[in-house]
Order: sequence, then C-alpha cells, then structure tokens
Amino acid sequence: MLLRCLGLKSILANGCSGLLLLCCGSCSLDIPPADQYADPDAISEVKAARSLLSSAYALYPHYEYEFSVLGPDFCPTSLVGKDMEQKNLYLWQDNTISGFAETVWLGYYRTIAECDVLLERLPMVRTHTSEEEICKRQIEAEAKTLKSMCYLNLLRVFAPPYDLNPQADGIVLKKVVGLEEKGRSSIEVCVATIRRWLLEAEVVPNHSEVNGWLSQKAVRYLLAELELYAGNYAEAARWAMQVLEDVPASVYPAVDYSKLWQEASCPERIFAFYTRTPYYTAIQYDSQEGDYFALSPQISYDDSDKRTPFSVYPLVMSGSERMLAGKYNRNNKKGKTNRYINSMRYAGAGFIAAEAYACMEGQEEKARSLLLDYLKHCGGGSLPGNLSRTDLVQVILREKMKEFSGEGVAYFDYKRLHNRSLERWNTWGQGTNATIRPEDYRWTFPIPRSEYRYNEAVTQNKGWPLLR
Repeated sequence: MLLRCLGLKSILANGCSGLLLLCCGSCSLDIPPADQYADPDAISEVKAARSLLSSAYALYPHYEYEFSVLGPDFCPTSLVGKDMEQKNLYLWQDNTISGFAETVWLGYYRTIAECDVLLERLPMVRTHTSEEEICKRQIEAEAKTLKSMCYLNLLRVFAPPYDLNPQADGIVLKKVVGLEEKGRSSIEVCVATIRRWLLEAEVVPNHSEVNGWLSQKAVRYLLAELELYAGNYAEAARWAMQVLEDVPASVYPAVDYSKLWQEASCPERIFAFYTRTPYYTAIQYDSQEGDYFALSPQISYDDSDKRTPFSVYPLVMSGSERMLAGKYNRNNKKGKTNRYINSMRYAGAGFIAAEAYACMEGQEEKARSLLLDYLKHCGGGSLPGNLSRTDLVQVILREKMKEFSGEGVAYFDYKRLHNRSLERWNTWGQGTNATIRPEDYRWTFPIPRSEYRYNEAVTQNKGWPLLR
C-alpha cells in the first residue's frame, strides 16, 4: 500500500531524507541501527540522544512534489499518460488520493513515534558538563519542534480549514508509543497542543550554524505558520517579524538565489532537511525527452527576476520550448546533487507577515512595504496602486506561489483560504480539464484504513467511506 500511490520510484526518491551527518558542536554522530534503541537503557548519554534525533530527522517524509501535483503549480505535458498514477493524482482521482493518504498518514506518524521515543527516554539521559546539559535541552526542543511539524502537516491534510469550524475533528494526538485506541481531537485542541510544544521549545537558546537542525529561529517561523493557519493574524505577524528582525538585506530575500539550490549550508535558509538520497526525481520521464509536468500558466517570471534562471528550466518538448520546473529538477537535469530540501527561508517569513498584516484592519501599509521590499530585492517588479485589502492578499499569494513554485506550498494556501477554485489543466495548459471547487470533499484527505481498522474511536472525513 505504501508504494502504490506514485510507484516505488517516487516513494524512494521523496519519502526519505537520508542520513544526517551534520555537526552540532560536540553532539555530532553518525546514525546507528534503529534496533539499538530497543532497550531504554541504550539512551543514557547525550551523544546517543542526538543520534536518535538524527534518525527522526531522517525519517521525516517529503511530499513536496506530490502536493505540487495536487496544487496549482503544474500543468500536464504530452508525457503524462506514461505514468497513470501521477496523472490520476493530478486529476484528483479518489482511489489515488486514498492511497496517497495512507502513505502520508503513516509517514508522519512514524516520525512522531521516533520523536516520542526520544522524549520519553530523555529524562534518563545523564549529563556531565554544562555543555552537555545545554545540548540535552536543545535536543528536547528540536524533538518537540520536529513532532510539531509532523502534526501541523497532518492537520493541514486530514482536517478541514480551521475557520470553517475549529471544533471539527482534527487528527489523533498520540500519547503513547505504539497502538492506541483514541479519537481525533478537535482542530482547536490540536492547534493549542502544537502551540504549547513550540512555546516550550522557543525558550531554549539554539542557534545552529548549519541548516539541518531546527534552531530557535525555526521554532519562531513554525509558530508564525501555525498562527496564520489558525487565523491569528496579529500573532502570526509578531512571530514572523521576530524571524526577520535581525536579517540583513543580503539574505532577505536571497540576493544570490542560487545558494538555495546548492549543496552547501547557507545563511539564506532558516532550516532545510539534509538528504543523501535522490530527490524530486519522480517528475522526470527522461532527461532528454522531458517531464510529466510543466509549470502552470499561472506561474511566470520576468527576465529581470533573479528567481527566473533557477525556478524555470526551458526544454524543447513537442516541437516548442516549454517552461519546466526548475530548482531541484533543474539540478537533477544538470547532474548536480540535491543535498538540502528547503523547508523554511526568510522569504517565507516575509510572506507570512505580509499576508497577516493585509488581513488586519489598518495594517495594510505594513503588508505593502514588506512585499515591495521583497520585489525590490528579487527584481520581481512593482505593485499596482490603490489595491483593496482583498486584492492585496491575492497579490501577496500570487508572488508567494512564484517564490515557492514546485515546493508544495500553494496547495495548502488554497485549502486554508478556500476562496478560489483549482484548475486542472489540459496538456500544456491549453484550457482546463476540470475545476476543483473550494467545497470539494477531496481537499480533506480520508483517514486511512490502517488507522481506523484497529482504532474503533476514530471517525472518517465527510465524503469518504469507512471500510472496516
């Protein structure tokens, strides 16, 4: 079941981030076999705890490509019929979404379980120096943050938008490692729980010199994202501006945009997963013939835009030059290695703050200023004058979609705001094949059978069958 949705190739390419071998002062370790931790006494030293945390980072699943296929990022090429699983995912076929839901659910909960094992055993870890005590606190903060990332993603996928009904069923908040018969907590309770974990992590000083660890700044970024999801705009803006307050113009937005797609750690990223496995390979049918998907007609860049050379990969397909997805896909085509999977960067914090301000009465000018600053640094043009608040939000989201094209971000913005339909394009974007309306039940994924088969307390989402 895990490999059925997009085939073995996609799952192996995107479902594992590889082994983290990055440095964290004296806490750097290679990852030992998972069965080393069957005995609780195995986690007794800080080095072993950091090693288990590294395993949790490596387990974190990556579905950025799949959510780009589901979202507004792409249109099909003439090759899409050669992979019917990907075509059916693009067309929102129920069976394909159900199979993908199983993969997503199990992928995130597996990472959560690894974090919970670590957090359960961390109180027994001995420290011998003040440096080890600091490192232990950082490990705890990172485990809570990584777990929070998983739960927030599960909530965004398997629960309806927050503002429709905060009391609606969210997700299962696990309390123990292993099987647990427990119902779904409300969306509001899920958000409050994630917020509590993040606030506990945020007070721990943690300023990593490399991109692969969840720093204190990454916690603040995630808090901003959580509050935007919940519609708490003042808090979302506050946390996002804390992320940006000490950022020089040289990194917001990135002056050298190429660094975001290179192998080395760089200050343009707040957090990125390190990977040793191929990434974003499922989009490519053949390096010469091209990809299954091209960039959507909704996404276009000016020649003067600094993002253009890296976000777009021109290739002749079906007798014409087509605008294919760049970034990781571009690296693969050029024989370059993708070592980092960008998860948080300063531009993202800027967009969170801009949208939050635009949604607050009397704060529109702050939103305009942030967006104008962003456009100035990336060469993305200017803003129309006299925009209404609604139009300003739409412009912010349009620029955000361009910044994060192919990274699976726009899908969640569409679902969160549920104020516009999603087009399913014909080949090369020449007209639409279908339209997914905001109220379509498929925006909220089905709770997979692997959960409710052994958990009588769990409920199914509206529109999906409960097959015991």
